[in-house]
Amino acid sequence: MFRKPFRALAGLAVVSLLAGALALPAGAATHSAASVQGVTSSEIDITAIVSDLDGLRAKFGNVFSAKLTTGNLLKRWQSLADAYGPINGRKVVVKGAVWDPTDNTTFDKACTQATQDQKAFLVVQGNGYRPSSIGCVTVDNKTPFFFGESVYPALQQASGDNLFSLGVPSDLSGLNTVSVAKEQNLIPTTAKIGILSANEPGVKAAGDAAEAEAKKVGYTVASKIEVNSLSADPTIINRETAASVATFKAAGVDTVISAVNFTQAKGYYTEVANTNAGFKTILVDAASSMCTIYGASQIPASMAGSNCVTTWDTRSVPAKNAVKKDNAFEAECRKQFDTTFAETSQPGAPAGDKTVNGVNYTEDFAPNECTIMSVLLPAIKKAGKSLTWAKVAANLKKTTKAPAAYMSDGTGGFGPKKNYFATSVHSAVLVGADGTTAKDASGLYGGCPIPVQCFVPLVGAGSSEWVPIKTK
Repeated sequence: MFRKPFRALAGLAVVSLLAGALALPAGAATHSAASVQGVTSSEIDITAIVSDLDGLRAKFGNVFSAKLTTGNLLKRWQSLADAYGPINGRKVVVKGAVWDPTDNTTFDKACTQATQDQKAFLVVQGNGYRPSSIGCVTVDNKTPFFFGESVYPALQQASGDNLFSLGVPSDLSGLNTVSVAKEQNLIPTTAKIGILSANEPGVKAAGDAAEAEAKKVGYTVASKIEVNSLSADPTIINRETAASVATFKAAGVDTVISAVNFTQAKGYYTEVANTNAGFKTILVDAASSMCTIYGASQIPASMAGSNCVTTWDTRSVPAKNAVKKDNAFEAECRKQFDTTFAETSQPGAPAGDKTVNGVNYTEDFAPNECTIMSVLLPAIKKAGKSLTWAKVAANLKKTTKAPAAYMSDGTGGFGPKKNYFATSVHSAVLVGADGTTAKDASGLYGGCPIPVQCFVPLVGAGSSEWVPIKTK
């Protein structure tokens, strides 16, 4: 079953936790676990912030799969805690806080739920939450947060060890996108580059870093546009991204580096197609779900051929002739997920299932949740009966190598001055696949495991798919 292998596979993390703890930061708790928020003699309370899918269904009707419910999102977290078992005599209890993805005012409500109403020991979030709202938890309410995506430098600095994440920080995403694109000749030296960015702090950091690196390595940046994503109005944002196309064309741009989320950049995608702009588009993986299995399924088909440099993996292989096998840790994650939901997950299928030509493809397992809990729970256990977040944070920072699911070539790690888990990135190309795509001799759809758009990884000039994250 999942419990024993889960602990065994997390062994790398546990062994690395044997070194001494970090010094307590100013203001950190030094009292007994009994007085620590979210910790009682019998429970450790964790709040998972999830999208209010039930509320969206009530507002808009049955616009997505019946299995996409708020309860099922929370079940992903609780089932992993249950599989691991009690920690030092305490049961890990996962409670839910929700936000409405169509209403930006609800981010603060989710923060209040997690830190004031529930008073959790820590908050976890898999994907989709706005990074600029994390500071409400980590800074304003001094509550630890483990995030499944990317954060930006100012947020990390303000949060300190109250914030850990899986993804590559947004500024490093921008830097590595340009660096890898140059090394793999994805952008010719003669290119005239346009950068599509936004004033959301994480996206801005990515766009600024991409611009700086492009100039550093000798590219010509002909135009840079920042749309007002803080307006929180999708119609206005998409109108602005659409308008960027004319501006780029007037500047002679032939290659666009975009850090704007696919939901906000649909105006850009549509205008590129409608005007036959002919831009080569490179995606910076600094926004939610940008270059993931789900993200690939949402980007307009007209953008097939776009590249992305990312830590996230798919089940496609560079040769486009096989489905990538799970590593040992991923296999345990999949087994646990399938047991929890009484289904057989299919590699490459987006969340909530996908039906194509009458055939239903069952959603893939949730890798971010599994990876987070695989390093978090052992770190809590090692902290002992007298539990404090300072001890847990110290243990996480000593977890310098541990298994990873669907990211970073199967391994990741934190460090003394590294609060993000990713250690490597690869480049990938968006491959168009849909109900009209014929199954090939390998039983695939242009390299995609199912007839849905996917990212297929590329192999660099050094014959290696994955490269270490460049930090400067």
